[in-house]
Amino acid sequence: MKKFYTLLLSIFMVSVGSAQIKTFVADKAWVNEAEEWSDFQYAGKIVFSFNPNDEAGSVRIGNYDFLYDFVEGRGKLAKASYSSAAFSHPKKIASNTDKQGILNSTYEGTLIFQAGTDYYSVIAVVTILEKDDNVLGVQMRLKENKRKEFAFSTKPNS
Repeated sequence: MKKFYTLLLSIFMVSVGSAQIKTFVADKAWVNEAEEWSDFQYAGKIVFSFNPNDEAGSVRIGNYDFLYDFVEGRGKLAKASYSSAAFSHPKKIASNTDKQGILNSTYEGTLIFQAGTDYYSVIAVVTILEKDDNVLGVQMRLKENKRKEFAFSTKPNS
């Protein structure tokens, strides 16, 4: 019986110690080309998933249409490979808090597309807007392309 309680306590401690992945869905989308912002629509939901156990700034992004447009199809990958990408190895390049208490953190890192043997990566710059542990928005662009960027307002996925 003592072993059973030890096992139960161990399971409880592991479950308490592991954090939940936070998922946010793009509410609205904009694209900036040639210094002019315009509304943009994508088929399906654009999903941003943040795992608190990963490095700050790491995010998994899901939506074929957006990701294919983001890299302009340059990876020449199978369609399934563009359905999700991981922004990993982020390096914080800027951070500030505005008057409303919204934290704007900008990261440079690698956006990795991978499905089976298909693999493609690009260097991206991602800005995450947060307040009270909620992600309010995400802004993204390729490091090499400062003329085209995407912005999203987000809401929790429920």
